[in-house]
Amino acid sequence: MTYKISIIIPTYNAKNYLMTAIDSVINQDFGFNNIELILVDDNSNDGTKEILKELSNKYENIVPIFLKENSGSPSKPRNIGIQNASSEYIMFLDNDDYYCPDFCKTMYNTITKYNADVISCRNYDYINGEFRKFHSILDKKDEIIELNSIEEDTSLLTVTSMLIWNKIYKRKFLLKNNIIVPIGTLYEDVYFNLNVYINAHSIVFLNDFYGYVYNIRLDENNKSTSQDFKESNLNKFYRGLKNIFNLLDKENKKFDSFEAEMLVGFSKWLIMTPSNKKNKLKMFNDFKPHYKKFNVFTRLNHISLINNIIINILIKFISLNDNCLKLVLKLYNVIS
Repeated sequence: MTYKISIIIPTYNAKNYLMTAIDSVINQDFGFNNIELILVDDNSNDGTKEILKELSNKYENIVPIFLKENSGSPSKPRNIGIQNASSEYIMFLDNDDYYCPDFCKTMYNTITKYNADVISCRNYDYINGEFRKFHSILDKKDEIIELNSIEEDTSLLTVTSMLIWNKIYKRKFLLKNNIIVPIGTLYEDVYFNLNVYINAHSIVFLNDFYGYVYNIRLDENNKSTSQDFKESNLNKFYRGLKNIFNLLDKENKKFDSFEAEMLVGFSKWLIMTPSNKKNKLKMFNDFKPHYKKFNVFTRLNHISLINNIIINILIKFISLNDNCLKLVLKLYNVIS
């Protein structure tokens, strides 16, 4: 059977919330019969595999793939999903998030209307039972933004635009340009979408449409990765940011505001993550050229102006030398 969209969900030990994600796909206004749902399990050991087997027996358009060894991140499962997808268009969903009912229909109708390489929309953050809209520079843009190249408006390279799951992609475009998700890093979706935007010749932002719900888990024993400040994640973020800067150098691209925003995000992890000082100084020195060129007037549109000023001053201060970073790390340890 021919499906219109292939949706890829990487799964790992997700039995407590997986069905919320899957039900949001099954109940799409678009019609589940138009969807191929590929579930790539990263060797779960909590009963997730059994759920996938039951679903595949019930629905012929649910395709489970079981990895024999845990890869440690959604990157490898996503890449396997791309390779096994049969539809012309690809979407992603994390196993603890969910789609709004009209998400697939809106995204599919838009990408076919514009014959685009990628369509992006907005998302809700779901935190402690509350839906929130993430504010960014997009708030000041048109309802529909159509670009032939991301260089027509590089201000659109924001945190929101770099998410992998609030988009629909043309599969042939991804395969033609060999765009894959890097393995063994974080910021992997940022790298993936930076590669997408560098190569895309038709990009559309649905700036007034919120189709995805990002579930931010804050429970101490079950945190979202973005909230889990541990050394192993810091190391992965470091490798991810290095990949991103290397890609920009390779493609001879210079996106100042995007690079600054990435550096600010990494600096937060560098300061807040418990790790030995030697490791942190090594990371800092590897990125020192980027810290040195950080513009103190950079506008981070998703935060208030006063917080923006404070952060910019902090980044500029730690960029002066190693001793400035050591002082900030010491002060943070005292305060926290």
